[in-house]
Amino acid sequence: MKVKLFVIIFLLTCCAGTSVNEESIQITNSDLNALENLEPDKSTNLSSDFLIVNFWASWCLECIEEHELLISLNEIDSFKGRVVLISFQDNVSNSTDFLNKYGYGELTYLVDKKSKFAINSGVFGVPETHIIKEGKVIKKYIGPLSFLDVEEIIILYS
Repeated sequence: MKVKLFVIIFLLTCCAGTSVNEESIQITNSDLNALENLEPDKSTNLSSDFLIVNFWASWCLECIEEHELLISLNEIDSFKGRVVLISFQDNVSNSTDFLNKYGYGELTYLVDKKSKFAINSGVFGVPETHIIKEGKVIKKYIGPLSFLDVEEIIILYS
């Protein structure tokens, strides 16, 4: 009985929060390619003052839910060009089909072919959205973004 109680407390402690502490994960874009041409991505400045990075996949039903929210978020003046979507463990053809069906918006779409970027960022699965400030993950939203999450992002970071 004591062992079960210990395991439950341990699991709750480990899984309790989604924000990242001050010793955040330093990340780089050396493993990212542009979705449209698979060329190495040189345009996304991950060490810029602020980015919203969303990990998604064409097979993810929850990614469909949040896709329009991400497009709308990028349309807000203070977030223009700061929303980046990274195709996670998916092929380019399926990713492109997804975007043709649900819309591109004016977002930056990248591919993490070997999942190195995702691993270094601490991704658990899709969908997952990271707030990156000065090259460090400072907050994570695990699961699909809700209107409340987007409202929080707007209030905290605009």
